[in-house]
Amino acid sequence: MIDIGYMIDKVPVILAAVPRTLAIAAAAMAIGLVCGLVIAVIRLYRVPLLSQLAVVYISLTRGIPLLVQMYLMFYGLPRLFAGLNAASGTAWLPTEFNPYVTAILIFSLYTSAYQAETWYAALNSIDYRQMDAALSIGMTAPQGLARIVIPQAVANAVPNFGNLFIGLVKGTSLTFAIQIVDIMAVAKIQAGADYRYIEMYLAVSLVYWAINALLERLFVRIERRFSKYKRLITA
Repeated sequence: MIDIGYMIDKVPVILAAVPRTLAIAAAAMAIGLVCGLVIAVIRLYRVPLLSQLAVVYISLTRGIPLLVQMYLMFYGLPRLFAGLNAASGTAWLPTEFNPYVTAILIFSLYTSAYQAETWYAALNSIDYRQMDAALSIGMTAPQGLARIVIPQAVANAVPNFGNLFIGLVKGTSLTFAIQIVDIMAVAKIQAGADYRYIEMYLAVSLVYWAINALLERLFVRIERRFSKYKRLITA
C-alpha cells in the first residue's frame, strides 16, 4: 500500500531543492535567450560561414540526447583535458568542473539551439517592409531590429518560450547525474534510505506538476500582456 502520510511528510524535503532547480533553469533560459537570438540573427542575415556553423550546431544539439551531452561535458572533457595536460607537460586545462556551472552551461547550450529556432521563426514572421521603413528614416539595422522587429518577434514567440522554460524545469531532473542534489536527487536519496520508491516518485511527480502548473499560468498572463502589445502594433 502507498503510504500517503509518508509522501506528505517528505514534500518539505523535496521543496527545499526547488529553488536550486529553478535557479539552474532560469539562468540557462536567460543565457539561451540571448545566444538563441544571436544565432537566429546570424541565420536570418545569412552571415557567411557563421550561418552554416549555426545550422550544424542546432542540428547536433537537438539531435544528441541531453543526458549524453551532460556525461560528455562533465565526465568526458576532464579526462580529455587531463590527457592533453599530460601530453603537453602543462596543467593549464581544468580537470575538474563545478557541477552547477556545468549544469547551467549545458542547459544554456541545449536550450539556445531550440530558442534559436523559435527566434528565427518569430523574426521571419515580421513584415520586413517595417525594417525598410526604419532604414529610410535614418535608423541603423541594429536599431531597427532592437526597436521594431525584435519587440514584435518576442510577442509572437512568448508561447514557445514558455514551453521551452517548462521543458527546462523538467529537464533539470537529469542533473543528479552530475552530482547536483536537485529535486530528483533528493527523491532518490530519500527513497534509497527508506525503500519508499513509489511514494517518493509520486511526491516528486506532484511537486513537478505543481511547479509547471504555476509556470503555465504565469506564461499565460505574460502572453496576454504581449498580445495587447501586438494589437497596438497592428492597429
